[in-house]
Amino acid sequence: MCVAVNGVDDLDFLAGQGQDNIDEFGAALRGEAALQAHLAPEREAMLQIDAAGLTQAMSSILPQVDKDALLRNDELGESVVTGIRVGLKYGSDGWADDDLAFVADWGFSLDEVNVPVLLYQGSEDKMVPYAHGQWLAKHLPQQHLRKHFFNGEGHISIFLGQLDNMLDELLQVASH
Repeated sequence: MCVAVNGVDDLDFLAGQGQDNIDEFGAALRGEAALQAHLAPEREAMLQIDAAGLTQAMSSILPQVDKDALLRNDELGESVVTGIRVGLKYGSDGWADDDLAFVADWGFSLDEVNVPVLLYQGSEDKMVPYAHGQWLAKHLPQQHLRKHFFNGEGHISIFLGQLDNMLDELLQVASH
């Protein structure tokens, strides 16, 4: 499905994503009510989930490297699960807002960005596919962009090897 998102019509934003994301963004394209109806049962399940259940529930959008990261690193698995529970404690509005932002006009174009952007992307990511990271790297103003692409990493696993670098880079940008 190729749709114009934020004035962009040269990127199929669903290409490379897992079926769960395709279904979720399909609901977002139908509007907030359809999306909230889609998310309601997902929220209830997520509030009760552990790392093993999360890898099963999100299997279509978690490559094996992300599943391994969640299951083999107890601290990471618990952190992700805790973040989900806290984020969904009072409802799914934040989740819905995030999804709706993917399919709505942001009110600016990427070439207007004039602040530092740190882009970290794993080649195995199914939540934000590699092609999206490459597209962003091509369309963001190069003078503000610090791009980092990693072969063999996913959306979650990338943190295991890159978190210190990410934090150092954030601190460096913040101090200028």
